[in-house]
Amino acid sequence: MNRSRQMLGWCALSVFLLALPAPAAAQTHDTPMVEIGGGVQLLHIPDETYPFGVNVDLSGPVGDHERIRWVGEGGMAQDRPIDIGDTLRFYHFGAGVRFTPRGRERATPFFQVLGGVANARSEFSNSVDSAWGPMIQPGVGVAVPLNHWVAIVGQGDYRLAVFRGQLDNEFRFSFGARFMLW
Repeated sequence: MNRSRQMLGWCALSVFLLALPAPAAAQTHDTPMVEIGGGVQLLHIPDETYPFGVNVDLSGPVGDHERIRWVGEGGMAQDRPIDIGDTLRFYHFGAGVRFTPRGRERATPFFQVLGGVANARSEFSNSVDSAWGPMIQPGVGVAVPLNHWVAIVGQGDYRLAVFRGQLDNEFRFSFGARFMLW
């Protein structure tokens, strides 16, 4: 009788251990499924610096590749020069790819390339001058995780935009937070 109880106990333990829930391969992610980021930016174009701007982005994995992510980004930079007295604004909207290491436990560098459109807009007292043009924007940055859900991000980009047939070399620096949705 003791032998049968012992054997029944071992069988019950074996079944319990085999039936323990384990995450499926599709559920184990070293990178989040969606990242939503936002922050402030400084934009420098030839002969002008736009000291205040905002930036938002959204990204997710490309297929099953956790190191290659699609990214969509939009932003606005503004300046009100005292000598002009009116408002100058730059808008940009782009989409592209971001390359990043797989793990997110410590500071994670990334490289991204975006293509899209940019808008240069100047508002004077009587008129508005606006020009849209294509842009390409490669950039590098680093994301430093605060916890499993939030990371602080610093980024630098070079943007080449074309307005009315003229090339515009721009440099952008941004700082913000990225929220990771697993």
